[in-house]
Formats: sequence, structure tokens, C-alpha cells
Amino acid sequence: MFKKADIPGDKLYPVIPSQNAMYLMYKFGLHKQQAQIPTSITVNEKLDFGILQRAFLIEIERNDCLRLHFIKKDGELRQYFGGAYSKTVPVKYFFSVEDQESFFSADAPKTVKFMKDETFRIYFFRTAHEGSGIYTNFSHMITDAMGIMIFYIDLLNVYNALLNDTPLPPPLHKYEEYIIKEIENAENEAKNAKHEAFYREYFSEGGAPFYAGVHGSGLLEEFRRKKKDPDARVPMAYNPLFDKCDMEVLSVSSEDVRKIYDYCEKVQISPESVFQAGYRTYCSAINFRTEDVCMMAVCSNRKTFKEKSMSGCMAQPLILRSIISEDASFDDAVHKLADIRTSLYRHSTYPYTKARDMFLDMFSLGPIQGANNMMFSWIPLPPDEYLPFKIDFRTYNLERYFTPLYTIIVPDSKTDGIRIYYMYRTKLSTREQIERLHTQSLKIIMQGIKNPDKKISELMDNVN
Repeated sequence: MFKKADIPGDKLYPVIPSQNAMYLMYKFGLHKQQAQIPTSITVNEKLDFGILQRAFLIEIERNDCLRLHFIKKDGELRQYFGGAYSKTVPVKYFFSVEDQESFFSADAPKTVKFMKDETFRIYFFRTAHEGSGIYTNFSHMITDAMGIMIFYIDLLNVYNALLNDTPLPPPLHKYEEYIIKEIENAENEAKNAKHEAFYREYFSEGGAPFYAGVHGSGLLEEFRRKKKDPDARVPMAYNPLFDKCDMEVLSVSSEDVRKIYDYCEKVQISPESVFQAGYRTYCSAINFRTEDVCMMAVCSNRKTFKEKSMSGCMAQPLILRSIISEDASFDDAVHKLADIRTSLYRHSTYPYTKARDMFLDMFSLGPIQGANNMMFSWIPLPPDEYLPFKIDFRTYNLERYFTPLYTIIVPDSKTDGIRIYYMYRTKLSTREQIERLHTQSLKIIMQGIKNPDKKISELMDNVN
């Protein structure tokens, strides 16, 4: 993509835990596109692409993750920051929605070759309805979903400043500073010992974990028959040979979203916990009504104002294991999930790879056995005052992925509802099962927020 910068001997950094978690997907996956993020934003404005090109060159200087390079040294992956460079962004003109979606859907699974200095691809585009947009396909090694949102926000704000001849917005903070801090955290033995003790106690609750598949109990039952072990609890749901994925995009109406937000405001809970409560209750209902449900929740790790004004890869998956009795109320379940997430966030500097290895080792699970039935990601759009335009955000099917299901929830600016992307392994789930997961989980949520004291057993009784 651009000439490799000279390698600075004194600023050659190891990859940090968040990057290493993403590198595992690239290193051990049969298909390398699993470690990248294809997204687009569209605005109902006819942007001046000449000014947007100028804004992008300024963004390269402001956003240091766009200047990351990776090399292998002594068998280990290393990274360094290069200087500013020039890149002309190609512009695409689409004459139908179908052509636009076809083009980006075709680009999404094409590997971003970060080891060859293609750390991202970018296009500007004009829509069939005279709107404008930006499509990017970032390597997960240089940024995460929230980092991409920060990139879009800053780029559009720089564009608006150039357009109106006003001062540029305050500069982004440097991702390099975060990398240095994370390297220091990795060397803090006392803190890491506390993190390890927390995880060991957390994982021990309830004994061996249980795989409550979003597709039902069929995979586990087949595994039990093959192993001749009727008590087996975790099948080989992560087999890399069966990573083919399809994507279903489903919605939540603005009316239902308003009710969910009103409930969240009343009880001071994030919508994340509400959706997680709906999904885990449904998965419990279709898996022998197990009380033990595991999923992975993505933590953005942006805790401070400085980190919220910084792009780069900071996110790590957290193993969200919840053991909730049928006698608990919906409100109890939501608050327990929130409490678990809060506890996990306090220990989010502990590498996911170490937590995962501990989890597998404690319960004698193989590397392709996983109790987590999905990856869950909540991507809130920025408040209107952060942007000069109202944006429509979309993501695309990678066609291959390491988890049984990746669920991505994004507010839908066009309808004021919510759009949910379900990228699911076709070997494990059917489209009909994903649609049922969506409708039944939403039904549980709406019944639960209407009557928060309703027992989990009653909510499961209504699953059909």
C-alpha cells in the first residue's frame, strides 16, 4: 500500500494483549480474513471528495494507528510507527443499492495483508440516491470497532473544518502511548497475580462449564454419542475446518428500542445487559434449561477520556459466564450480568489469551472446545453533537469466523431502532434458527422489561 518506513531500533514494540488476541485468529485460523473489520458509513449529503481526500491526508498525521507497520524479528511479531505518507483514496459511484452492497460484500472477506503493509483498505463512494460514504476494511491488528468509529468521527470533523474554513478539531491522542502503558502492565507481576486469582475463582463457580448453543442441544448430544459420554458438557464447536459463515441482519423497532432504553434509564443499566439477558435466557430454554450459559462479550477498554479520543486496537473478548437460577427474576438476571461485566472490566488488562488458556486447562478442554456460544458486541453510535452529519453505519460478512456466532448490535439512525448483525457458522446453525434466536430473545426482553419481577422459568415457558 505504501513504502515500508525505516525501522526505528529504539521504538520497536511487541504486540500488546488486545492485538495478540486478534493475531491468534489470523495465526491459527485456516482463513485469514477473520482478523479484519469491514464497515461503512453513509451520510445524506453530497460530500466534496476533493476536500475529503485532503481531510484523509490530515487524518494520517492525526491518527497514528494508520501508520503502524508489522515485522517478524527473532521469530516474534513486532510493530513500529512510520511517518506520514500520501495515499489517494479511490472513489466509487454506485447506481443501485444492490451494486453497492455487492461491491463491499465482495471486498469484505478479501484478506487485509497487514504483514505486507496493507493494514487497511479505504474507498469513498457516492450512493444511488446522491448520498456519500466511506468504506474501510481495517486489520484488527491496528484498530477495533470503537477505534474505527473514532476514525470516522475525526475524519468527518476534519472534513467539516476544511469545508467551512474553521479550526481543526482537537487532535486524537496517540495509540503509541497506550501500547507503552500496556507493555508496562504486562510486566507488573503483582497486578497480574491479582487478575489471575480473580479469574481462577470466577471460572471455578459452578464447576465445569456448559455449552448452551444458540442452535440448540444437537451438537452436544452428537458429541456425547461419539464420545460415549452422556455427561460431556462442551463439544468441539470451534473446529477451524467448519468456519464458513453467513450473515443475517435483523432489526428491533424504534418503539421496542424506546421501551428498552426507558427501562435501562430507570434501573441504571446498559442495554448490553438487557440483550445479554434475553439471549442467555433463550439459550437456556433450548438447552435442557441449563442455568449455566457462557458467551464472549467484547470490552472496548476505553475507560478514560484520553482513551476515548484514541483509535487503535484496545478491545479484548471477556468470557461472560452467568449461572442464573430459574427462580430469579428478569431484573435479577439483568443486574447479575451487569455485575459480572463490571467485575470483568476491572480485570480487563489481563490478557484474554491467558484467561482462555486458564479456562481450558482448569476443565481439561481441548483447543477447539469452547463453552462460549457466541461473541457479543455492542457498538453505540456517537451522540449527534459529535458529528456534523447523521451517519448510517454498516458492517459486512467475513464469510469465515472462529466463533459459532458473532452478534453485533448497532443503533439504526434511519429508523431510530436497532440493527443486529448475526454472523453465524453455517455448519452449526440455520438461518431459521438465527431468526428464532432473534425473535424469541426479543420476546423475552419485552416481557421482562414490562414485568421485571417475572421469573426466568416463566419467560422460558413462553419460548415457542
